[in-house]
Formats: sequence, C-alpha cells, structure tokens
Amino acid sequence: MVSIWVTDSFERKDMERDLLAKLLINLSKSREGMLNQNHLIKGFESVLATLEDAVNDAPKAGEFLGRLLAKVISENVLPFTKIGKLIYEGGEEQGRLVELGLAAEVVGTILETIKSEKGDSVVNEIRASSSLKLEKFRHPDPKRSRRLDKFI
Repeated sequence: MVSIWVTDSFERKDMERDLLAKLLINLSKSREGMLNQNHLIKGFESVLATLEDAVNDAPKAGEFLGRLLAKVISENVLPFTKIGKLIYEGGEEQGRLVELGLAAEVVGTILETIKSEKGDSVVNEIRASSSLKLEKFRHPDPKRSRRLDKFI
C-alpha cells in the first residue's frame, strides 16, 4: 500500500504529495498504529527498488521522494540513519541508486527540505545523530552530486 501510494504520487501535484506525507505520518502516529515502522520501511524499500524505472516516467521522482522522506524524518516517524541505509542499498540491484546518482539526489533533497522547513540547527542535529557518511552517496562523477555536495 505504501509503495503504491508513493509511486503513484510521483505523477501528482505537490499539494497531493504533501497530503500523502501527512497521511503516512498520521497513520504512523495514530493511537491505533495503523502503520508501523516496518510497514513504512518495506514500502520505501519497494519504491527504492523501482526508482530507476520511475524516473523514466517522472524525471523528478528522486526529488519528490526526497521531500516525502524529509517530512517522515523531521516528524520522527523514521530515523535518517534507517532511511539512509535503505537509499544506499536501494535499486534494482543493491547499490544501483548510488551508481546512477539517484542516491545523491534523494539524500540531497532530504537535507535541503529539512533545512528549508526546520533550519540549519535541525539538519545539523539529524546529521550528527546519524552514523551516515554522506560521501558514500555521491555519484562517481562529482559534477552530478551538486545537491548533496552542499552538505559534505
């Protein structure tokens, strides 16, 4: 369900993607706990496994996914460390998103979004509390990692 909703959102408007982020957060934080961390992780794993194909239909899919993940992280639904691990290992084959530069796009967008919505101090706190080495997400061609390079 999570995977279908997120993948479908790539071809929607920003407002609809924002509403999806709110829905996922509310379903995760509700008393009934309709969605738990494992549901979200499995859903995002599935999205990351097909992101390479999704970018063919929706070229900004990596950016859109990064914005959604930023909201999930900043609302303390999933930790940046866990999301980062999913992104690093993601793709049709493990690590393929790094090779394609999509990992740098998604992680860079996550950090940009959190910075613009919550400020430098929150980004720095999230980065400090995670064990992620941002350099590992860079595309092999440094010219293609500009969005992420601002945070390295």
